[in-house]
Amino acid sequence: MLVVEDESAMLQQLRIDLQDLGYRALVASSAPDAMALLEQERVAGILLDLVLDEGEDSGFDLLAWIRSRHPGLPVIVLSAAQVNSAAIRKAYELGASSYFVKGNVPMAHIYSDLAARLIERGTGRPGTYNFGSVEFDPTRRTVRTGTGEVRLTPQQTALVLHLAQGSKPATARDLIEAGLFRTDAAHSTVHSAMLTLRRRLDELQPGLGTGLLQASARGYSLVRV
Repeated sequence: MLVVEDESAMLQQLRIDLQDLGYRALVASSAPDAMALLEQERVAGILLDLVLDEGEDSGFDLLAWIRSRHPGLPVIVLSAAQVNSAAIRKAYELGASSYFVKGNVPMAHIYSDLAARLIERGTGRPGTYNFGSVEFDPTRRTVRTGTGEVRLTPQQTALVLHLAQGSKPATARDLIEAGLFRTDAAHSTVHSAMLTLRRRLDELQPGLGTGLLQASARGYSLVRV
């Protein structure tokens, strides 16, 4: 879990509370620090203060950055300053999963909401992931655009879900260790499966496979298209 908060006392409270609840808590006090952590670590969700020291729009900018790179990651927004309806609407438009005004709700309510968001993503409960114009439904095992949909195999669904839930690219080794392939699977087997997944997505829309499912030296990741 990543906490992005520039107020030291609040940062420490959130870190301690999350650890007491059994989460591994990473902390960042600025948008650049948060970006650096997200490039290096896989996290299950984010608690984000909208107003950071860099400026009143820094939290919005970070939220947009997170959504462009990690579309499926739950982001719970906390704010004491941005409490007007326009700010709340903007946060949701940029992809906030929930929005809470500091001091207006018990912390237990925020942690309960966070747990619910994580359960929705991890257990196949009804819910979809949106990557720009692409919608992924893990329950129905479908990927949909405005022009139609394709159905994925169980393994392809598990691969997309794993990537949607992560905050950094996943290597072939990561995917094997996550149980998505046999423990003795060769890396070439993983790469072949990802190429097959790309071709399946291309059946829905030419070029969608390489546009949505990107590969780099750091691994595989999903991006908005």
